[in-house]
Amino acid sequence: MLYNINELRMDDMKPENIIYSAFIFFVFTVLFGCSSTVDQQISALPLFPDLHGWDLKQVTISDTDTTSLEFKRVNCVWVIGDDNRPSDEPRVTALADRLVSMAPIGLATQKSDRFADFKVGDANFSRKVVLTFKDKSSVTLLIGSPALTKPAYVRLVDQNEVYMVDEPLFKQINLDASSWLAPKEG
Repeated sequence: MLYNINELRMDDMKPENIIYSAFIFFVFTVLFGCSSTVDQQISALPLFPDLHGWDLKQVTISDTDTTSLEFKRVNCVWVIGDDNRPSDEPRVTALADRLVSMAPIGLATQKSDRFADFKVGDANFSRKVVLTFKDKSSVTLLIGSPALTKPAYVRLVDQNEVYMVDEPLFKQINLDASSWLAPKEG
């Protein structure tokens, strides 16, 4: 039945019809219109809300080729490697703080068959980061960066959530220990 706009009858605009239409609109908006906003609000929380950079005791970063770099905190100072070479303290501290305080900007996937797409698979990753805290607990992150123009992706080992992280530093973690050494004086 088609209506001409001029022939609309008042009984077609019953309060029940208006309430029903408003309810359908509300449900549709909640289910489909706000989900990305809710996801963004949830994902804006840090992955480790109760931890801080100063809680770290050690940071080990490696790639799939078994190249690794180890930072340890000895007497409240970051050092590099087993021989405890002095590090570029402000730079290492900034990296440690960013690793612990990272806040995802969104969820990329929860499907394990997509891990390789984001380079966060158990055997296919850009960087593997093991954060060891003063209380001897540890967390292992897999950081992927499939392209320079895209955000970095982060997945905690043994979890399926892959998060997008807008932190360019994570894409450029150099594993050459000499690049992290304290600048020579003089």
